[in-house]
Amino acid sequence: MTLFHKNELLLVSKPSRYLGKEINSFNKTDYKVHFCLVFPDVYEVGMSHYGLKLLYENLNSQKDIFCERFFMPWIDAISTFNKDIFISLESKTPLSNFDILGFSLQYELSYTNMLFILNKSEIPIKSAERTDQHPLIIAGGPCTVNPAPVKDYIDVFFIGEMDEKLSEILNSYKNKSFKNRLEKLKFFDSFEFTYVPSLNPDKKIKRFIYNKFSEEGFIKAPLVPNFSVVHDRISLEISRGCTRGCRFCQAGFIYRPSRERDVKSLINNALVQLENSGYFEISFLSLSAADYTKLEELLDKLNSIVYDKNVSVSLPSVRADQIKSFIFRELSKVRKSGFTIAPEAGSQRLRNIINKNLTEEEIIEAVKLAKEGGFNHAKLYFMIGLPFEEISDVIAIADLAYKIKKIVGKRFDISVSVSNFVPKPHTPFQWCGQDNYKNLEYKQNLLKEEFRKRRIKLKLHDIGQSILEACFSRGGDELNKILYDALSENIIFDGWSEFFNFKKWEQIFNKNGLNIYEYASQLFDLEDNLPWDHIDTGISKDFLIKEYRKSSNGLVVNDCKTDKCYNCGVCDFKNIKNIFAKDYEQKSKDIKIDNNKFNKYLITFEKVNDSIFFSALDTSRYFQHIFLKNGVNLKFTQGFNPQPKINYIYPLPLGIKGLNELMIIESDSTVLDLKGYMDEIGFKIKNIEMLENKIFDICVQEFIFDNDSFAFIKNLWDIDKLYYKKVTKKGKEKIVNLKDFLVKMDNNFISVKISPTGSFNFLDFFRFWDYNISKLELLRINIYPIK
Repeated sequence: MTLFHKNELLLVSKPSRYLGKEINSFNKTDYKVHFCLVFPDVYEVGMSHYGLKLLYENLNSQKDIFCERFFMPWIDAISTFNKDIFISLESKTPLSNFDILGFSLQYELSYTNMLFILNKSEIPIKSAERTDQHPLIIAGGPCTVNPAPVKDYIDVFFIGEMDEKLSEILNSYKNKSFKNRLEKLKFFDSFEFTYVPSLNPDKKIKRFIYNKFSEEGFIKAPLVPNFSVVHDRISLEISRGCTRGCRFCQAGFIYRPSRERDVKSLINNALVQLENSGYFEISFLSLSAADYTKLEELLDKLNSIVYDKNVSVSLPSVRADQIKSFIFRELSKVRKSGFTIAPEAGSQRLRNIINKNLTEEEIIEAVKLAKEGGFNHAKLYFMIGLPFEEISDVIAIADLAYKIKKIVGKRFDISVSVSNFVPKPHTPFQWCGQDNYKNLEYKQNLLKEEFRKRRIKLKLHDIGQSILEACFSRGGDELNKILYDALSENIIFDGWSEFFNFKKWEQIFNKNGLNIYEYASQLFDLEDNLPWDHIDTGISKDFLIKEYRKSSNGLVVNDCKTDKCYNCGVCDFKNIKNIFAKDYEQKSKDIKIDNNKFNKYLITFEKVNDSIFFSALDTSRYFQHIFLKNGVNLKFTQGFNPQPKINYIYPLPLGIKGLNELMIIESDSTVLDLKGYMDEIGFKIKNIEMLENKIFDICVQEFIFDNDSFAFIKNLWDIDKLYYKKVTKKGKEKIVNLKDFLVKMDNNFISVKISPTGSFNFLDFFRFWDYNISKLELLRINIYPIK
């Protein structure tokens, strides 16, 4: 149960972060294992993560497991609610009351958030200090391939792909009777892919590879966030693993081999996800989507089915050498999303060193094809600080971007993002130190000047953040103490530039006898025992050494998926091997919509309970999902980015209840079936009628106030101070007076006019006069047009 008054959420930004109750979320009362997925970053980042949604659905599909979620609260929520906000989304249970907390470690700069969450949840930070009364703390994700920097804080590391394996283990866990915490740890230590540092610190761990990926493990009913997040669309994982062998790319090694899913199963799953979520955009998920061997067939078949539903398809960053005209033809059929390619290095010499098998001609041709396909913008991603880099390689980034700009012309926008190379474990560059701060700073300044002269947009990554990432990426046991000291300094949100404080980190390293610059730049000998050597990802160390030596000579290797085997060590060629998609044999049936049957409908609905924390945009977005999920055929706008025709009439400010809210949509008669629809979040459709020439220009809105707030209003009315001040878009102060809008005021009832030119915002009024809005009970009972 929540430990604070719900209306207090009005005191923080984006209060719907903390509600739960999303479309396709779960809530259970009967279970044996109470598990919480903890993502140590904010809601909108965590809810964009495919793996979290996959585990959430899979775990909750098990009868006796209840999996909840927790995301790092934003700064304002932490300062407002302190430890009371450290509760799960679904049942509002304090994190300390769970059986198991499972942290998703995707980014080294979230480590401080992880410790902060444990501390605020009153769970001992260190594993050794926890007792039988505390939850087990487990962790998974790519960062766990070097567990050393956080081994003091995690009870159990899961190394590898836990799509289905985690639920299998928890089902076994629930049926055992453990006498104490030690027995639980011994149970988890019994698997070859788990690491329990307190029991077996030197254990050899073998990464678990999900060899049924091609046939199983699809998301069926994806979670739909309460507001638009970073990746707000269906994710269709078309393949997993990449065998291109880019020597800087950790994911390209720790997710091998390459496994593709069949076109038929992907199309079937896409249709199931669309039907269960109400989305109208699908993004293909893969480390290298253009390498999917049946891409043209998948795009063609899928588009032929969903095109007339205004469903669009997008791809992540695409390799320039795999771009064909059919990609842009298919992607641009409904709406044009951004186009991204990652040359990574500006010169051919350096691209060969990092094994990025792209030529300048292929990169330029890819952008030309994008323009010919109707796209008007391309993003290019590069890195600086790569091993064996020279200044000429840095300048080559600007030269290549400018060459592309000249070829595609003024009406095509080019933007460039340049990050700082961070050496990662289990890659051929794991022995390399990071480029030092002064070198990176010089190279960034050089790029700024070069791009300024060429008038091309440039985005650079913070050097301090990259240095800290390099420390924790290849760090050893000694960093556990560094993290502990960072917690005492209240350091959090290191991945957010507005909160990152590099000076503090420099001081903490110095306090512990370490130099942060030298630590990030440390070189390892090829014969050294590395902190992560006991983690077997399947890639042999000898293979990585050979690749490192090839890089120093500028030698490239081809993709083993299409060329010969290079003996990396991951495949056994029986259960673990590269898997290719099969041909699609079934004929697609187009779904047609008769646009002539669309009419305008007026929807009257309630907006109460938790739905008051939905903004106007969030409310329209929520109804879009409800309509599409329930089979309503909506009419879409025309143009570059078609959207459903949904118009919330004079929407309520955040925090106010509404009994008879109005929305106009354009649809066919299928919408009539939703009359009476209601949900847990607080929306209820009360009436649906065809709209007959009614114009909602100038309206009257009627409000009911609680006794205290109405008395407050009356007192200010009596002294002629019923106004508030606001700043206009032009920066000028404006006085908004109730007298200019008032229709009637009597007995806790006020009605005011509202028009496109404005109205009286009661929440702004109460905030202006420092009234405690968390105690406010305000209800709009009606809104209607003036005849």
